[in-house]
Amino acid sequence: MTLSERKREQLIAFLGELPTVTAVKLFGAIEADRASGGDRLPHNDILDDLRKRLLERGAALPGRRHDARRLFFTPFEDFLVGERRGRKRAGIIPRTSLAPIWRLMMRETALSEAAFAAASLDDAINAGRETGDLERALFIAAEAGLGRVLDAAMVESGARAHLSEMLGGEAAFADLQELRRLLAGVDFFKQLHRTLDAGATGFTEDDLYALRGLFLSAHDQNSKLAAFLLLAIKGRLERPWRALELYYHFAHSADERLVAAGDAAAALKEALFEDLESLARGLERDGAAADQFDAQAGRMRIAWFADYADGLALEAKKVDDNVTLNRIDACRDVAAEAFERFCELALSALRAATPVRQSGGSSFLMAQRPDYASPPAPRAIEQAREAALLIADATTYAARLGAAGDIAAGIARDAHEKMSSYAGDLVTEIRAAEGAERKAAERMLDHALSVAEPLLDCDEAGLIRDRAKAAAVAV
Repeated sequence: MTLSERKREQLIAFLGELPTVTAVKLFGAIEADRASGGDRLPHNDILDDLRKRLLERGAALPGRRHDARRLFFTPFEDFLVGERRGRKRAGIIPRTSLAPIWRLMMRETALSEAAFAAASLDDAINAGRETGDLERALFIAAEAGLGRVLDAAMVESGARAHLSEMLGGEAAFADLQELRRLLAGVDFFKQLHRTLDAGATGFTEDDLYALRGLFLSAHDQNSKLAAFLLLAIKGRLERPWRALELYYHFAHSADERLVAAGDAAAALKEALFEDLESLARGLERDGAAADQFDAQAGRMRIAWFADYADGLALEAKKVDDNVTLNRIDACRDVAAEAFERFCELALSALRAATPVRQSGGSSFLMAQRPDYASPPAPRAIEQAREAALLIADATTYAARLGAAGDIAAGIARDAHEKMSSYAGDLVTEIRAAEGAERKAAERMLDHALSVAEPLLDCDEAGLIRDRAKAAAVAV
């Protein structure tokens, strides 16, 4: 199974929205599926091509050589995503902004001390010397230099335009502003990395109290910095929604310091809902763009949204937070409407891969017959296979989204009947045709059954194949 260029771009876009640890886990799941013999994914295309292209965007994988640039951005890795999608959001920096920010730091006169510190750090790394003091010097110089550059940009329109041009736009300029604020918390982010492993699946009791102490220490220094620390925790988790447990741990504490830090803690809860709402809006956009619809990417997005919504709901139910549960349901409603549109588009993909022609005769009710003389393009067949997988799981997805189960069941039933009937009609065509026409009908049946496989049970598909074999030897 191969992957088209268009599909690669769509999958890269999906992965680009995910935190690094989540994307890595997803790759691991794909590798596990390949190792177990799974045949519904183009494993090699995804694992080889997408990994290569994500690396081109600056994604960090184990075993890569350290240098000053990598050490500089490492404390902020929990804020990084692959690519920008939509508006700028607090605590989310696309990796595509890192290269221009680093170029600015190495070239701008006001940041010459940072450039010198980076060069010294690289020399020490290459020589195998201790780098701790040099790393600290780089952060201090960068914070001071970026402060000068950004302060000037806020009062001089020409300076701001120059910065935006160097960085690639206003959104990247906003990323630079955020990075400046994050630099004040480098030590806290490093402590977080020592406290909580990247890709952690949740919190132990010790984790909760260690993170509580770290949060309060950050809040004593700066309330906004404390809020960013919580956003880093969200990005550090394999399942970001588990961060809601930490919010409730703070919110239900009688500790006066946590009560005073309530606004900073609330930023975590709001960020989690921004994630969910952003996912719902993304599904809505995808459903509206019929010409761009891709069933495989749609299934991945729907599954990720459902996991996120279910995860938040589980945490909210533990503390009877009905307000939060209502917000989750509102997002599910948006996603459910988008999913119904996905199903309609999936049915269209099935129709595109099962061409028909009118039967002859004078009746006004002429039946349609499979048009095996006009086989669909390989891309249409690939899209139809993925559409069938989506429809086969429609009732499951509908239940998780709170959508109308009868609509999903009806779509699945219609798809099953259409593909079963189409395959049966092709058996009839095989029996009636001869020579090249019979071979063409047999090839069309192979395509149809490969598409319909998720919709038909094994016995039904086997019976159709047996009938086709018998029809192929008919005189």
